[in-house]
This record gives sequence, C-alpha cells and structure tokens, in this order.
Amino acid sequence: MLNRRQCLAASAAWGVSTRSRAQVPVLRHLQVQAYDDFGRYVVELMGLALQRSALPLRLEAVPSFQISQGRVELELGRERSRLDMVWSMTSRAREQAILPLRVPLDRGLLGWRVALIRAEDQAQWLKPPTLAELALRRAGQGLHWPDTEILRANGLEVVTALGARQLLDMLRKRRIDYLPRSVLEVQGELDDNRALQLAVAPGFVLRYPAASYVFLSPRLRDLVVPLTRALESLVHDGSLDRVFRRHFQARLARLELAHRQLIPLENPLLPDETPLHRPEFWWQPRKTSG
Repeated sequence: MLNRRQCLAASAAWGVSTRSRAQVPVLRHLQVQAYDDFGRYVVELMGLALQRSALPLRLEAVPSFQISQGRVELELGRERSRLDMVWSMTSRAREQAILPLRVPLDRGLLGWRVALIRAEDQAQWLKPPTLAELALRRAGQGLHWPDTEILRANGLEVVTALGARQLLDMLRKRRIDYLPRSVLEVQGELDDNRALQLAVAPGFVLRYPAASYVFLSPRLRDLVVPLTRALESLVHDGSLDRVFRRHFQARLARLELAHRQLIPLENPLLPDETPLHRPEFWWQPRKTSG
C-alpha cells in the first residue's frame, strides 16, 4: 500500500496531466472484445491495482477502433489521445516510446506459443517438428507484433497481416501454414472461430523469454511508480496468482505444456530491464503423473 504522501503526489501529477481533459479521473483503454479473456484479466488486475494504490482514478473502456500495435504507440503519445493505457508484449523499441509498468501480467506466457492450424491438416503435424523443419513452413504474425521479428530472428518464415482476424482468414485460405498463438490466447480464438474449423497442433510448443506489460502514455509518467508498486503488492500477497488461475488454469491444463516438446527461441528484442531474476513473476509448467 502506498503511503499518504505518495498518493497525494501521484494525484497531483494526474491532475496536471489531465488538465486539458477537464481533470476526468480515468485511465482509458480499448474495450475488451468478447473472446479476449486475457484482456478481461488485465482489466480486472488493473482495477485491483487502483484500489490497492488508493489513487483517485478509475478505468474506462472506450469503443474499440481498428488500429495496429504500431499505431497504438503513436496514439498513446498524442496530447489529446483517446487512450491512456494499453497492454502488450514488451520490446526495446516499445519501452522507448511508451511507459511500461514492469510487472509481467502474463507471467511470461505470451512467449509460450502453440501452433494454430487447419483441423483437416492435423495428420501433417502428428510428429513434432524440429526448428529446422518448422522453418520450411509459413507462419503468420501481425505486422507490428514483436513476435514477428523474434520468429524471423530464429530463422522462421513469417507472413504478416494487420492483425489476428486477417491472419485467421489467411490460415483458412492456405496463405500460411500455421499461426503461433500464446497459450493464453489460443482457446479464446478457437471458441470464437468455430466455423473456421481450426485446431492446435499437437506435441510441441515454442518458447522465448517475453513479458506482457500494461503501458501508459508518456503524459502519465508520474503514475508509473505508484501503479507498479501496487501491481507488485498483488504479486506478493498472492492476489495476482489467484486471479490468473481463475482465468487460465483450466486452459493451460488442457494444453499439457509440460508434455510437449519444447522448441526454445531467442528473443533479441527483450529489454535488459526485464525482471527475469525475479522468479515470483514467472510461470513454470508442472508435470503430472500418468
């Protein structure tokens, strides 16, 4: 919990930051889509963090608008932006443009990737591929996603599109062979796109060190420390873990990650400040008997 002096200082900074918007005490984020359980999880955690910080702020969703991750960074930097915060995988370039709350809310699992494939192609994926074999197939990724550069840096062929909707269409039309998706995202996308007849390729998982943070607009620099401390307190008292397990434990169990062949990848975009030395922040698979 922040002390009274810290709360007053951050509140004063917020008032200065929002003077042009009539001092509306909100942090605005894009409305979470129905299939986006990770987004709902982040919003829930940020609500808890605001309560824990005792800052006089609230979250407010604004209607979603079609925008790439690259454009989100530009939008957050605008003086009269429609957005104040976003959550995304970190990279060196992203941390230079917008301000991270450096607590990995994904517990590193946005760097655990299974392959979304066409259901009729499952027989072609029964044998887990090596990295060299995977490089012979075409992956799909978002144009401004850090994952695109990460996969290419590891020798994989990547075809890009604006976002997930376009990539799913490309998968069905055989313009790509597989779509690497986070283990936290893939079940929601399967459920929301049943008509596309997709499946998760069995037997393997890609893994690279990664972290997904909430990022704030540079206009809100004075909120970074109090909100980061509030998130850390949710880690230390177990609140984050309880919310995480409620949202994701069942779907992680279904993927049986501990029994998949691990294909480790390098992440050349990972900032040096990433708290890899703090084990309480990161998820680890546990093998079950049987």
